[in-house]
Amino acid sequence: MSLFDKEFNEILSGQIVSLIGGLIAGILLAVYTDNILLIPAMFILIPGFLELRGNISGSLSARLSSGLFLGVIKPKINSDYLLVGNVIASFILTLAISALLGSLAFLIEYLIFGILFVKIIYIAIIAGLLANIISIPFSVYFTFYLFRKGHDPNNVMGPFLTALGDVVSMLSLLAAVVLV
Repeated sequence: MSLFDKEFNEILSGQIVSLIGGLIAGILLAVYTDNILLIPAMFILIPGFLELRGNISGSLSARLSSGLFLGVIKPKINSDYLLVGNVIASFILTLAISALLGSLAFLIEYLIFGILFVKIIYIAIIAGLLANIISIPFSVYFTFYLFRKGHDPNNVMGPFLTALGDVVSMLSLLAAVVLV
């Protein structure tokens, strides 16, 4: 008889990965702080953008997980309308919120500091697009994988996607800065 049950071990491992992901994202932020300081409004954009990625991927995983447990989604990647609809909705939602975050960062920066830097909106949209390309396939694949292996994706995917979202968001923002 084990001291902890299966669900406790799943949740604990997810939290440990989330902690490590947060540390990696923090290290990336610390290493590139000098570069980020050169771009007006980045420190206005970063907190919302980091939160965005984990929330949308987590919601996608939770919706897929519910569909798997209800039996309306099969645990394989195909062109099922529920799977495709959820992926498209997550993709569009990320791009829309990224544009909104970029616009808010631009507006706050202009109203408070008087700096006119429209490229912050493009940085947010490009970073959202890059983060989507990585996070959404990861969310779908590993939700199905864990379900097929007998794990509850609801216990594991939230913390994993938060960790992935933090790291991917920071890398996407840095890549978008280079591209813009």
